[in-house]
Amino acid sequence: MPDPTFKIDGATVLSKSGTTVSVDSGVKFPAGHVIQTVVNSTSTATSISGTSQGSGTSTGLSATITPKSQTNKFLINYVGALIMDTAAAPAVSIEIHDGTSVVAYDPQWGWQMNSDGNEVDNKYKYPFMAYITPSSSSAITYTVRAWKRQPQGVTFQVDNTVSIISIQEIQQ
Repeated sequence: MPDPTFKIDGATVLSKSGTTVSVDSGVKFPAGHVIQTVVNSTSTATSISGTSQGSGTSTGLSATITPKSQTNKFLINYVGALIMDTAAAPAVSIEIHDGTSVVAYDPQWGWQMNSDGNEVDNKYKYPFMAYITPSSSSAITYTVRAWKRQPQGVTFQVDNTVSIISIQEIQQ
């Protein structure tokens, strides 16, 4: 028996090959529908040396996604694990870089501790979310970068803690 195909007005909507059912690439989903999701994580410790927005140090975490349509949007969710060394009022912030430019960032210090410098070995989670338009219809690698206020040391993924990024393409 041949594999079935579902058509509307002669246009293929669904097709089946073996046990796999596929939605045709010409099918348009309603606005707000999640088209695809990519997720990546790392637990490799990475020390941050960057000290200014736009020239952050890679945290070692990136994700690659190819948009189905350049008119759609990407919802980027990130949660980073980090530790800051003892310093008066330590601070760190992140930016998302697409290989060409920074596409999202915290305009102020994303994580700042109002302290007198006697805090030691405190670990933190850094949540960040951005809603952006893809810069290309080709594969795009988004890298999480960070910069710090001098002179404190900042390390992401210390002691095998996990940082994670997810990118969802949202139909417009």
